[in-house]
Amino acid sequence: MTIGFIRPLLFLCLWSLASATFAEDWLYTVQPGDTVWDISHTQLKDWRYWEDILKHNNIRNAAKIRPGTKIAIPLYVVREETSEVRVDNVVGQVDVVFRNKTEKLPLKPGMSLVAGDKLVSGANSTVLLSLEDKSSILMQENSELEFTRLQTLGAGAHKSMNTRLRVNRGRMNMTANPDHVPDSSYEILTVSANSAVRGTGFRIGVEKDSSRTEVLDGVVSVGNALGNVTVPKNFGTVAKKDSPPLKPVQLLPAPDLSSFPKLIRYLPTVVNLNSLEQAQGYRVQIALDKAFMKIRLDRVVKNKLMIDQHLEDGEYWLRVRGVDAHGLEGNNARMAFRIDARPEAPMVREPLSDQVLHVGAVNFSWAEVEDVTSYLFELARDADFTQIQKKESLRGTDLTLEIGEPGDYYYRLSSVTADGRQGPPGRAVKIRVLPVPAVPEPKPPAVEGDELRLAWQKVEGVASYQVQLAADPDFQELVADVKTTEPWIQIHRPPGGFYYFRLRSIDPEGYEGAFGTPQRFEVEPGSYLPLILFAVASALLLL
Repeated sequence: MTIGFIRPLLFLCLWSLASATFAEDWLYTVQPGDTVWDISHTQLKDWRYWEDILKHNNIRNAAKIRPGTKIAIPLYVVREETSEVRVDNVVGQVDVVFRNKTEKLPLKPGMSLVAGDKLVSGANSTVLLSLEDKSSILMQENSELEFTRLQTLGAGAHKSMNTRLRVNRGRMNMTANPDHVPDSSYEILTVSANSAVRGTGFRIGVEKDSSRTEVLDGVVSVGNALGNVTVPKNFGTVAKKDSPPLKPVQLLPAPDLSSFPKLIRYLPTVVNLNSLEQAQGYRVQIALDKAFMKIRLDRVVKNKLMIDQHLEDGEYWLRVRGVDAHGLEGNNARMAFRIDARPEAPMVREPLSDQVLHVGAVNFSWAEVEDVTSYLFELARDADFTQIQKKESLRGTDLTLEIGEPGDYYYRLSSVTADGRQGPPGRAVKIRVLPVPAVPEPKPPAVEGDELRLAWQKVEGVASYQVQLAADPDFQELVADVKTTEPWIQIHRPPGGFYYFRLRSIDPEGYEGAFGTPQRFEVEPGSYLPLILFAVASALLLL
């Protein structure tokens, strides 16, 4: 047989022996004034077992047992009673499978549970349980917990709990023995290790073939067939199915939540969580109550948390802890905050952010919001809306305003419900209003040989010009339609007759201003011979 095989086998034997001793004996702490005979009459099923106690503990002089001495009393002689677990609160979907049954039934507050009962929680679901000695268990979402032993040992002031739980998957928080009753014991069984607890606060998480234990108060002993570790306050350990428990690791400190907003007005909102250098991620929980019974969000994020529309408006509690490289979750930071983001502002349709407009009529429109009866429109010259230009309540989803001054403007919208509740204003939309490009002042047309030259005064700040030449005042019979960057054009001389030309400017944004007043002018014929021949021909036709 190889040494590699003998060593695990030896650990297995020692662990089994230790577990058996722990299970078969009740360790009773002698109190001031106790005697073996008092203990036998108050704590045992039959006082006549007192001699068995002396032999079991190698006590030769029963009269000289000192207070604080631990006496191992076989469980078969200890006075015991069956204990129950009370269901204090249930959030979401939590089912119970009663002892010797297979059917799942909805768990309800006020129910009592006994050894052999099993609980299964769904997503976003929690249950708060109380033991007879005021110990409490908070079972988290997607978890499975089974009670394998629930009893009290002894009687009177020395009555103590003897409890064994099995966490098959998921997470639970436990505060054990808050009154520090001597000799109470709690065993937590998982797939990869068992934990022995006497009076402490801790968290246990089970995932596939591993478990983690995080001690918040007191001390927890965690072990399996390959090893055992004692985990003090503010430390944690991880145990895998085929490995000894990890040497206790100090838990991460509570993260800094000073940058988290106390009031959230817009959804979704993204908050950075990066205050712990050693954190690989963060466990984030949001609940309706300070005790975190009514949890509405529970997730692990890397360094950013997005709060979206799944959370209704109201008061909340936030709890955040860092997660280290071992998956151990550290100390909690918590704070209260409020969401007041509804009714949500409408989505803007036009004009969009940074859109360039021009002096004159500006059209504003937005999408309709469900369950909203009106909208508050605000237009200002500054982003802080201290220089309000227009403020109006509207039932429709559009508005046309005359804006006479060029410059930067900001507008925003708020939704209002039938009962007058006004939601947060939407994000400010910046628009730029430019002056309408000036109409160029035309110069007299000039005929130069076979060319016609049309010119005008240069307008500062424009990018180009549009020139139209027509044979009619309605510009239906266009002779030329030209865009140019120069303050003039030169085209082939048209036939003699009367013509009309008009101008307009185009700014750098491509906006085309209005055409100016059409100018009428005459182009002299290049030769009068065609006119003379035309007149003679007309006269001959009349003869």
